[in-house]
Amino acid sequence: MEIKPELQQQLKLELRLTPALLQNIELLQLPVLELESLVRDEMESNPLIEVDERVENAEDKESKDTIESVWDFVVDGGNLVFKEEADVFDPLSIKASPVSLRDRLLRQAHLELQGKDFEIAQFIIDNLDRRGFLALSVEEIALSLSVSVSAVESVRKQIMHFEPVGCAALSLIESLKVQAEEIGMPDKFIGAIDHVELLKKNRKQFLLKTGLSESELEEFIRMLRHLDTQPGMEVETVRIVPDMVVYLEKGFPVVRILNAKVFNFKINSSYLKSADTEELRKYLTEKYQRAINLKKAIEQRNATLKAIGEAVFFHQIEFLKYGESAIKPLSYREIAEKLSIHESTISRAVKDKFVETPFGVYPLKIFFRRSVSGTSVDFIKKLIKEIVDSEDKKKPFSDSKIAAMLAERGIKIARRTVAKYREEMGIPGAFERKER
Repeated sequence: MEIKPELQQQLKLELRLTPALLQNIELLQLPVLELESLVRDEMESNPLIEVDERVENAEDKESKDTIESVWDFVVDGGNLVFKEEADVFDPLSIKASPVSLRDRLLRQAHLELQGKDFEIAQFIIDNLDRRGFLALSVEEIALSLSVSVSAVESVRKQIMHFEPVGCAALSLIESLKVQAEEIGMPDKFIGAIDHVELLKKNRKQFLLKTGLSESELEEFIRMLRHLDTQPGMEVETVRIVPDMVVYLEKGFPVVRILNAKVFNFKINSSYLKSADTEELRKYLTEKYQRAINLKKAIEQRNATLKAIGEAVFFHQIEFLKYGESAIKPLSYREIAEKLSIHESTISRAVKDKFVETPFGVYPLKIFFRRSVSGTSVDFIKKLIKEIVDSEDKKKPFSDSKIAAMLAERGIKIARRTVAKYREEMGIPGAFERKER
């Protein structure tokens, strides 16, 4: 029988992002100082982009004392209430805040953990290498502190989600996967990170192993470049510049997004009119479109950040009155649903951003505390651990029994949720815990 070739139409879904959308995603992730650097680089390579002198002149007329009184402070101890109309500033004029990686992680541990868990966190943070990876095994730490391996593992997993994300990982792959989750990478891409070493050796085998298409692979590689292979490699003194400022005014939260002066650039289109060759006209048209896209992307970034900031601090209004103790549970999904945008957009926007509040500068991520039935996930895990620690080891509690005991305390969660949290903490099931 002769087999004849034939054409067939086939519907297929693929992940495709336009250049403009890719730029929006990239800019949304950047903190203000990195974004300023990107804009300055673009200015050097794009003859159509110019500093808007009107903005410069307007700033020159402002009282110099006013601008410096707002920004000339050590960020780590700052206590700024920002009520000026001018949202434009020069980030390079800000003094560096002496915040080491250790200090930065410990600050977050103070907010998230208490008692023995904080002691474990401090031990872990003190044993990170220069890359930010954990230099000791979980078992060694458990032995040193006379605690369970599951307790150490639970705290370590929480630290991995602190800023900078990926610290306290035991391997590069683990660190990259945690970072990928934080920026909202598709699950298919996160799974592909396990085989990233294969990509260096054999591209075809990598595609077969991961199930990625050629177009998905290009997007995977592009997103991979946003991950940090050494999240702890920072200079001893880092410059923390808030991306937004929030304060209460007449009982309502006010959010301001902070811009560098270069964000207000203007586009000089007069060059297009003077282009006397087709090649020059094509070159300038491309540069003009890049400038337009960049300006729109910055505006979109700021609008998205402002909307997220307002939604977050309307929810966290008690924090603006009373401080850290009043931070309430909040998820990315709640804000995403409120603003009708994707959850991964919230994750990207929050990444590496800081906010100046009446109580000092905080990572924006601090205001997203996980919860179940209005109770933080971390607190529920703590209760599960207490229940397991107090059980009769000859008759350990089943996940259903633990769920029932939590319900008696007003926390209603499903048995499978108990099992999930138990596994995340490294606690074996009832059968494995039973002493025979």
